[in-house]
Amino acid sequence: MRLVYLVRHASPVIQPTAPAEEWRLSDRGIEEARALGEAARSWGLRAVYSSPEPKAMSTALLIGDSVELPVHAVEGFYELRLGGSFIGNADQFSETIRAILEQPEASVRGSEPASAPAARFAAGMRSVEAGPFPAAVVAHGRVMISYLASVLGIEDPFALWRSLPMPGWIVLDLDGPKLVSEPEGLPA
Repeated sequence: MRLVYLVRHASPVIQPTAPAEEWRLSDRGIEEARALGEAARSWGLRAVYSSPEPKAMSTALLIGDSVELPVHAVEGFYELRLGGSFIGNADQFSETIRAILEQPEASVRGSEPASAPAARFAAGMRSVEAGPFPAAVVAHGRVMISYLASVLGIEDPFALWRSLPMPGWIVLDLDGPKLVSEPEGLPA
């Protein structure tokens, strides 16, 4: 089995005036990432990869410290871009994400189509496939689910996106490929 722990980054400081790709971890997120590192000790990791975005890279670095592994930044793992459109509240945000994930070839409200980040993530996964296993990839919910939907043919990618906690993880066996776990998160 070639196991990959797909890890959704810890909680960021939401900065409405800054692009989301510049957001950093909140104090809570730093503690969550440390706890993820403790959980990751039982995964037997031999490699850690990350999106270059600060919230993911900071999460990955804290996991890497805990498991005594370096972190490899992979450009293809950055988040699905939503574009400049305003999404007013949580319900509107969720409906936009549903539409993006359910219509992977469409640009919804100025977002990039889900097929583009899925392909970008798949290209990044080639770096992971060349390395040792088990591995962890720390990235973002939308791009990971776009990728999983494209390679696994997931019927309801929105439901999977909703079920993946922040922070949280899901385990993919590249032999198949197939999911070998349900989405998991830190204990409450």
